[in-house]
Amino acid sequence: MFSYILRRLFLLVPTLIGVTAVVFFVMAASPGGLGNMKIRENGAMTQGMEAKKQIERTKRRYRLDLPVAAQYLWWVNQISPVGFNLSHSRQWPAADRQAVQSQLASLPMAADPKALDNATAAALATAAYADLSPREAGEKFALALAKPADNLALLHLMDVKPMLPEDEAAKLRNIEANYGLAEAQTQFVAYYRGETEGRSRILWSSPTVKWPDLGESLQGRSVMSLVSERLPNSLLLNILSLPLIYAVAIVAGIYAARRPGGRWDVGSAAFFMTLWSIPTVVAGILLQNFLTNDKYLRVFPSSHLHGVGDEMMAFLPSWGPQGFRRGWLMDMAWCLLLPVCCLVYHGFAQLSRIMRGAMLESLSSDYIRTARAKGVSEPDLLWRHAFRNSTLPLITMLSGLIPAMIGGAVIVETVFDIPGMGKLMVDAAGNKDPDLMMASVLVGSLIALLCDIGRDVAYAVADPRVSYE
Repeated sequence: MFSYILRRLFLLVPTLIGVTAVVFFVMAASPGGLGNMKIRENGAMTQGMEAKKQIERTKRRYRLDLPVAAQYLWWVNQISPVGFNLSHSRQWPAADRQAVQSQLASLPMAADPKALDNATAAALATAAYADLSPREAGEKFALALAKPADNLALLHLMDVKPMLPEDEAAKLRNIEANYGLAEAQTQFVAYYRGETEGRSRILWSSPTVKWPDLGESLQGRSVMSLVSERLPNSLLLNILSLPLIYAVAIVAGIYAARRPGGRWDVGSAAFFMTLWSIPTVVAGILLQNFLTNDKYLRVFPSSHLHGVGDEMMAFLPSWGPQGFRRGWLMDMAWCLLLPVCCLVYHGFAQLSRIMRGAMLESLSSDYIRTARAKGVSEPDLLWRHAFRNSTLPLITMLSGLIPAMIGGAVIVETVFDIPGMGKLMVDAAGNKDPDLMMASVLVGSLIALLCDIGRDVAYAVADPRVSYE
């Protein structure tokens, strides 16, 4: 068993690469390409040439100016625990920083400590990207800042070609003439850092073992922080929903198989199929309109995971001078009741019918007839003998139900305004956000593949005849 699990874990890597590559290249080939929403948003802030400049800066910052294959390889290196360092993450010793500052200290702008720090940071970033020593980068910056209007070509060290550099040079000459050389140097550094913001490259000469990085969203936030905020909410909905689905479906299926064609069998099947035929979005809107609206019954909150003022609540329910207070835990349970109801009812019909079919097959087996002839009680016959041999279809369904619910909860999360992974994936796809979309696909695929491995292990536990040796 251990060797089988180890082989399956090794196969996760090529499987994940295949899944993410298909998603990435399909998203890149869609109309507008990657980052289309962000590019149009930034371009809409200005007009004419300024809009084009802003669009180019956005592409450079989020690596959208690279070929699609290079973007994907960059992402793979970024999320891989074994890969190569990036130039922007290179840490320089204090001695190198001090050496660059000493080279720039004689410039007029050095009178302002903040301006000197910005120039030093720009020189060190250039040294890392262009594979220069800090002293070489400091020397180039010192020479360029002596005549800032004539040295915009320094941007080529970072593979940046400025649009209309003659206009920028004219602005710097005007600043130098009216406000002095120190101000022109400060503006040159600010322009340089703005044009090279987020610029980085893979340092192929420095392989390393590193912590995976999911990148930066087009929203300007770390993807890891967004996923860490949303994933617990989706997992919470599933942790509450799955046991409820299985508890109701197993009991209903077993007692339906006990008397096929009886009242419970026909009635439960009709009831569950009626529920199954109601779309989730319709059920969510109906529950929200009738049970969270002052016009009808305002019994539940309309959205979110907590009511107003939850930060001031005690953790557990309590009685006080103002009466009963439900506390933080009960408040969350109350807010989750309607979303959980919307998630679970669809699973009742399918799983109860599967449970019924598996139990009918087990109850018709010879060993069940033998046990019944020996006088085994009906509850023991159902639960101790027939049920265990009927669990394999439920295990199969569970391995696919968990990832499906995490990704498919987008309707419930949207209707009840719950920040979860489903809603995050839809927003990322709509915005053509490459890092965020790829992180969502990666997390969903990893959960699905781990569920498949767990299913195979559960097979061997439930049925001793199953062996992977």
